[in-house]
Amino acid sequence: MNTATEKDILRRQFFNEAAEEWEVRNYPPETAAKTESLIAELEIASGMTILDVGCGRGILIPMLRGRAGQRGRLVALDASAPMLAGVADKDDGAFALHARAESIPLLDEYVDMIVCFSAFPHFSDHPAAAREFHRVLKPGGTAHVLHLASREMINRHHDRHHAVAGDHMPDEKAMRAMFLAAGFASVNLREHAGEYRFSARKKEA
Repeated sequence: MNTATEKDILRRQFFNEAAEEWEVRNYPPETAAKTESLIAELEIASGMTILDVGCGRGILIPMLRGRAGQRGRLVALDASAPMLAGVADKDDGAFALHARAESIPLLDEYVDMIVCFSAFPHFSDHPAAAREFHRVLKPGGTAHVLHLASREMINRHHDRHHAVAGDHMPDEKAMRAMFLAAGFASVNLREHAGEYRFSARKKEA
């Protein structure tokens, strides 16, 4: 077993075991409100198809539904089955996918928007995830990598726990390079102590 596989297993076990109490521990009302504000800034239109990559227990699903409406199509993807099990409690109309971000089981150009909240550092192969984001997005679609902390704070926080130690957010240069190499037409980063927002837009048809 190589080191990467061992790391994947350790990470998956961590999230599986933490799933039941995840939202209680990590999303008290103040944090949930900040998350809502972050999502409110996205240009979500009624009827959109939105992919939530690394959805966890589905904290974003009601927020996305409130903006995409009942005509909207929500797809929630996570590598942890216990985490993913929480999605149905949030929205029985959301489609749950037990899969990795590096291999998304959707057709090309299927979604209007990708939202990846507090998950990107945990993917084993960041460039592969970026390429998959580009593949499943419709022309003109956007991918958003979001956090409620700066890159430095994210990385420091992850290094406190052995299961996710080294799960780092790449620096700005690396993020720009990998998303442009994946085929995105433009990228933008906004970051401060309480927020990280990286957005990439796919070229129009």
